[in-house]
Amino acid sequence: MESDNKKISGINDEFDLGLLISIIRSSLLPTLLIFGTFALGAYFYLKYTQPVYLSEATVQLGQDSRTNALLQSTNIHEQTIHQEIELLRSPVSIGESLSKLPLDVSYMVKGEILSSELYKTCPFKIYYEVLNPAIYKQEIAFHFNDNYGFSIEYSVNGQLVGLEGTLLDTIKTNDIKLKVSILDYQRILENQNTQENQFFVILNSPEQILNTYQSKLTVDILNDFAKTINIKLRDNNARKAQEIVNTVSKDFISNDVVRKQESANSILQFIDEQLAKIYDRLYESETTIQQFRKDHQIDDSKGYELQKLPSVDSRVETLEDELISLGVEHKVLSEVETEINENKNLDVYRLVSLLAGSEYEGIIAKSLTNLQELLLQKEQMLYVVKEGSDQVKALTYQIDIQKKLIVESLTSVRLNIDSQIDQITKQLNIYNIRSRDKGQNYDQIEYSRLLRIAKVNESFYNTLVDRKAEYSISKAGYVSTNRILREASEPVSPIFPDKNGVITICFLAALLLSISIILIRYLLFNDIMTVRDIARHSSVSILGVVPKYKKDIPNSQLLVDKNPKSMISESFRALRSNLKYIITYGEGPKVISITSTISGEGKTFVAINLGGIIAYTGSKVIILDLDMRKPKIHLGFNVENDLGMSTLLIGQDQVASCIRSSALDNLDFITAGPIPPNPSELILNKRMDLILDELKTRYDYIIIDNPPCGLVTDGIENMQKADYPIYICRSNYSKKPFVENINRLITDNNIKNLCVVLNGLEHQNSKYGYGYGYGYGYGYGYGYGYGYGYGYGYYEEDSEIENGNFIQRFLNR
Repeated sequence: MESDNKKISGINDEFDLGLLISIIRSSLLPTLLIFGTFALGAYFYLKYTQPVYLSEATVQLGQDSRTNALLQSTNIHEQTIHQEIELLRSPVSIGESLSKLPLDVSYMVKGEILSSELYKTCPFKIYYEVLNPAIYKQEIAFHFNDNYGFSIEYSVNGQLVGLEGTLLDTIKTNDIKLKVSILDYQRILENQNTQENQFFVILNSPEQILNTYQSKLTVDILNDFAKTINIKLRDNNARKAQEIVNTVSKDFISNDVVRKQESANSILQFIDEQLAKIYDRLYESETTIQQFRKDHQIDDSKGYELQKLPSVDSRVETLEDELISLGVEHKVLSEVETEINENKNLDVYRLVSLLAGSEYEGIIAKSLTNLQELLLQKEQMLYVVKEGSDQVKALTYQIDIQKKLIVESLTSVRLNIDSQIDQITKQLNIYNIRSRDKGQNYDQIEYSRLLRIAKVNESFYNTLVDRKAEYSISKAGYVSTNRILREASEPVSPIFPDKNGVITICFLAALLLSISIILIRYLLFNDIMTVRDIARHSSVSILGVVPKYKKDIPNSQLLVDKNPKSMISESFRALRSNLKYIITYGEGPKVISITSTISGEGKTFVAINLGGIIAYTGSKVIILDLDMRKPKIHLGFNVENDLGMSTLLIGQDQVASCIRSSALDNLDFITAGPIPPNPSELILNKRMDLILDELKTRYDYIIIDNPPCGLVTDGIENMQKADYPIYICRSNYSKKPFVENINRLITDNNIKNLCVVLNGLEHQNSKYGYGYGYGYGYGYGYGYGYGYGYGYGYYEEDSEIENGNFIQRFLNR
């Protein structure tokens, strides 16, 4: 037991299972209201929130190298997965796919709160021509009648426009010209009968369509190793989301072939241009050789083979072959360099095709690929930003640097080739001089030079012909290796709002709020519920407990005579019995002084019924109302308050004239009398002792109903004089700090034999270890308790509980 002088905390810092169960019981209705409110909120949220559906497809990027492997050519079309994703996300690609779907007109039906889109399910269709772009994104309401007529209504720039027409007419306003085609007239009439379901359409421009669905479409890498990508779209219409995703996926597959064929066509066109140039050079070389042969009467039966003199050895042939090969490479590099410097619309694929098979293909082709990636980035960025933006300028600068590096590399390689050609030419000149010294004709040396030029042109021409054949075959064999692994299906349930998620969140929120309220109530609960709450903070004796009366207390407040078998009557019998265990000094009449901390705790109720139950034993009892500030005894006995204790204390009346009898034998009372201006002085008057002495000669018990000593100190002296000082606390009404007042009366005011009566104890509180009926000294006495168990059905309240319905029985338990 804690010290009596220790201040009682305002926070309930001790675990009390019975109190917790009691608070849970009393919070049952608020908890049900909380759960009902959250359930209702979840219902309306799910019903009136626009659903969002998710449709997705999976595409795998492939690489077909069968044609390239067959021809041993380089795959110039291969792109990384990130490049493919950027291509899919580009506005051009998305715009082409969206243009194939009927998204320019949104057919809507207006409900009570939400509007729904009738994608490909609308019972009518419109054909229109926009005359004013301001009509876009405006709601055009349609109203149909039974005579195959209709009317439209819309607002543009704050001006309301309305027009009527028939289904055979084309109506026209300043903003739009349209004609209506009916698909299901019966459905239109049925819908028109419901006022809340009205049709309206919204026209969407291509830019608006692109902006709307580009933000909704997402393309992500699903598996980088497997080269799979995921295409997803969120929309309020499930069917529309499915069709957009499938259209984008299929267009990606078909456009892949188109892009490759366009690239091949560009390469073949470049090769044809080069073939025409080389053909002219070759023709000129052949004509020159033919004329040389004719002028010098050389036998041309061996074609381009040089009729060498016996003195020219195989070394000259080797050098001439090297010279021809270097000449071809020199010409190829010159063409690439010219293309880079002069052509603004650079096609890297054409240049790579020229370098295919050359000694420098690997080095230069890698640089060209880097240049191609920069050009692609610039092209994609131009869809988003303007030409003069800082991003485009930065990319243009990088492209110029890359071109410069390539040109410098080409120049370096070409100079190296020129150096080799010069060395070989010098060696050939040495051989030619030696041959001439030996008598060889100078004309044959010129003839050899002409043959070398012809061979260079012929070799270059044959290389271009081979490349043309390879890319022609490759073009014919182009089939997209990208494939759709999983087509988008029409989603059945929306991803938002998530029904299960909303229900779970609402349930958890209601549960958390209910638990929080219960815990807060428990922590802040400061009421006295049972005698244990009093005994925990004070050593005062517990005289007994009075249960809560379930019905309305009558004005007389005297219950023991009306329900002698009730638990109320039995509790007062227990109080009467427990009074015997309080040690008093002397024989004769006894004074019972009753007080409480504040008004409303039931001291008058206890005084009247305790007096009544004592009077049943034959003892003469009188009740004095000394609560002159707020008198109630006269109300309890339904008499006038024109005279009483106040008139006695001032000497105006005699005791005999103020005593009144009740309907119960042996029970009398004296009312408080008119309310005086100085009740404290009157109570402390010496006349009080004289009145008590006179009453002791007539009565066995004098019960004094004192004013609350927690508010005023008027009744403390009477409590000190009493043989049985009784302090009233009320269950679920009195506060725990009130016990400090009890302790002060014992320690500071030296009130002996002070005991406490707990009034208004709830029935269920006695079921969780809260029995009552402690005698004087706390630990012995009558020991009265009630509840389901021994004696069940004896009291009248028990039969009422038994006969009640299930809810009443549950609440009482």
